[in-house]
Amino acid sequence: MLRAVIFDADSALAEIDRDDDIAPRAGLVDLVMSLFVAGIWVGVVSTGRRKWVEPLVRQLVGDGLVETIVTVDDLPDMAAGPGCDAELYRLALWEMGITHRDALAVAGSGRGWRAAVAAELPTVVVATGYDGADSLRAVGCRQAHRRWWIAQQRVA
Repeated sequence: MLRAVIFDADSALAEIDRDDDIAPRAGLVDLVMSLFVAGIWVGVVSTGRRKWVEPLVRQLVGDGLVETIVTVDDLPDMAAGPGCDAELYRLALWEMGITHRDALAVAGSGRGWRAAVAAELPTVVVATGYDGADSLRAVGCRQAHRRWWIAQQRVA
C-alpha cells in the first residue's frame, strides 16, 4: 500500500525560468495537495543544504504539507560524500517509519532515478511538469506503485 511519495528536490520540484527565478513545476502544487487529501505523506530529499532546501520547499508547496525533508546535512560525515543520494531516500523512509515497499519516488533526472532505484524504490521520472493529458495525482501514484510491485512479484 502506498503511504508516501518522496520527491527529489534537486530536480523534480522546481524549474528555473528565463529570468533565473525558481518556480514549482507545472502541476506540482495540485499533485502535493491531492496526496495530502488522500492521506499519502510527502517527503523531500536533496543533496543541497537544509538552509537552502527548507525555504525552497515552503516557497514551492507551502507549509505543513511535507512530512519530512532530508538533506545532506542529515547524513553522517561518512555518508555525505559523492554517491550519498540513495542514503537520503533511505533516511527519509526511516524518518517516516516505513519501508521502500510503502513508498514511491518522484525523480526529475537520471541521477535522481538512479538514487531512488539504488534505495529499492519504485520510481516515476517527471522530465517536464505534472500537468497534461496524463496528469500525475494521488490516484496515478497509487497505480504506478501497484504496477511496479506486481512486476516485481512476477520477476521473483
